[in-house]
Amino acid sequence: MKLVAIVFLTFLLAFCVHGQHSKGSKCKCLNGYIGKVIPKHIKSGPVIHDPSIFCPQTEIIITTTADKEKCVNPESLFGKLILETKNKHERKEAVSTTTTTASSTSLHTTSRLSDSALHQRGQT
Repeated sequence: MKLVAIVFLTFLLAFCVHGQHSKGSKCKCLNGYIGKVIPKHIKSGPVIHDPSIFCPQTEIIITTTADKEKCVNPESLFGKLILETKNKHERKEAVSTTTTTASSTSLHTTSRLSDSALHQRGQT
């Protein structure tokens, strides 16, 4: 009896997970991509949505001066340029954060050593 209940619950769980995946698909670029973009018609910088459990593809969305959201094909020349620029910015940000953290750590360590050395000198 317990085995039947476990099998039933397993199938029920599998059915629910499969149903959620199909309902949860929230890709924004279902209507296709724009072919060309005139830079002066772009109102704001691109919004990049990385692949997720809700949408398995990278999506790049720009807002035009007519307040319309348009999708850029990530495989197009313009899409690749946007993604490359994003990656460069993220790498530069990561290096900046690492440098700041390393500087803060070394200053903190130096301060501890100085306090410790002064304390030892006062005892001798």
